[in-house]
Amino acid sequence: MTMSDFIEKFLETRGPCLSSEVAGYLVESLNISPVAARKRVSRLSGNIRRLGYVTFPRKARFLYLERQFGSPRYWENLVEALMQTNSAYGHAIAALRQRGGAVPDKLFPIVCGAPVAQKKHLSPESIFSRLSEAGLLQRVALPGLGDCISIVQTDEHYDFLALTARTQLITESFLLTAVSDWLKKLGIVSYGQVATREAETLPRVGTFAWDLSAPSYLGPMVRVGKNGKSRPGFVVCDVHLGDLITADGVRPFINKCRTLRSLRNIGPCLQIFVGARFQGEAFQLLKANGIVPATPANLFGEEVAEGLLELSKVLHNAAHTSTIDPAEFDALFKKFGKIEGAAAQLRGTLFEYLAADVLRKNGTHVMTNRIYKAEEKKAEADIVAVRENISVTFIECKGHSPYGETPDKEVKRWLQHNVPTFFKAIKAHPDWQNLQVNFEFWTTAPLTSASLAMLEKAKSEINPARYSIKWRLGSNIYDLCKTTKDSGLTAAFRKHFMNSTARSAALAGESHSAVSKFH
Repeated sequence: MTMSDFIEKFLETRGPCLSSEVAGYLVESLNISPVAARKRVSRLSGNIRRLGYVTFPRKARFLYLERQFGSPRYWENLVEALMQTNSAYGHAIAALRQRGGAVPDKLFPIVCGAPVAQKKHLSPESIFSRLSEAGLLQRVALPGLGDCISIVQTDEHYDFLALTARTQLITESFLLTAVSDWLKKLGIVSYGQVATREAETLPRVGTFAWDLSAPSYLGPMVRVGKNGKSRPGFVVCDVHLGDLITADGVRPFINKCRTLRSLRNIGPCLQIFVGARFQGEAFQLLKANGIVPATPANLFGEEVAEGLLELSKVLHNAAHTSTIDPAEFDALFKKFGKIEGAAAQLRGTLFEYLAADVLRKNGTHVMTNRIYKAEEKKAEADIVAVRENISVTFIECKGHSPYGETPDKEVKRWLQHNVPTFFKAIKAHPDWQNLQVNFEFWTTAPLTSASLAMLEKAKSEINPARYSIKWRLGSNIYDLCKTTKDSGLTAAFRKHFMNSTARSAALAGESHSAVSKFH
């Protein structure tokens, strides 16, 4: 048996591991010196591979068999080896594994546990670059999520992951709304200064990014500076509503918290990690490091916790069956009704699913939440409706309260950024180049005079042979709902997206129509 065969057999049994461990095994089993063992390991060939670009103490290398690459055991052993040295690479991989293998590009600086910019520390982008060179991480575009940073996986894994991850992220955004509302109502933070990851810029405290942050002026949190002025402390929070949270899964957050405390000029911080379920060791690790481990149930009570669970199921079913159950959304409105901002959030989520369902029930092929790129720009299409060999229609959905107004900035961005980006993407698409192209803006809140002027101007300046622009408001969308002959869907739209005057008029019109038919 050759030395390579001997070590291959060891790796088959032990699994991927550091070269120092292999050398130790040779010393023990062959009774040779450590120097001789290291030389034999350095000369290995055959099916044994060395992980490149990622360094370990004392020039050790991570060894594995070619067929082991990417297996669950491979990742477990690699994370273990990296964690033993408190490596930033290990934290990043552990965070991704905790989240199913991938996160949107934007959220990687939050979950990986590394400072965005700090001397003598690797940044999230540096970590990704090195792990990408090593063939461990990659950027992929996933439907409904956009560009993501992911552990290298099979294509089939990505297809499943995209649906699951989008559902989880939407549910987590509701959780962040609930945490924000809880902090404000208790007076723990400054009311108007809570920032969450939903904003264009990630919340920052110190050199780190968080899912949520806010300044706090509670007595124990305030410090007086040299100039005599009070400086606030902070509340920081990360959330995760996926699988059981493991000890490795919380270590990136713990690393953030401990490093933050070591920074000068940062006031006291209340650090919270909210998860659906914690492994016992993970829960104790958080507590031992002065961090609050919380669940939705112990923060907000069973009703909200059940609501988050139900929301996840409803969104999961909608994503897989392409239909919605309006009654389920009604129940969710009741559960989340006491949380400030949750109703508006739920309304926006419901409207996208409802609009897609309307189109499907009218015989149109529908795709949702797709990212399209053209040159240096990219935009997400809420709905793409295709009529085979006839037309392709890109629809922007804005499910606002019917008692408010659609913000002008939403119309402006759609006209100036989304429409041109989509049009270039359509012209580069082999199946759509010769189809009629339409762009539609659907909103359930009235448009301002400024928005209407923008839309009318754009419509008048466009060559109809290139594409058309149309906008649909509440009453127009309600008429489309009625064409489906789905009473539940129509009632859901009337209840949640029409003001009381419009609802009364709609019901009166339907009653009159029913009486006319009877006579």
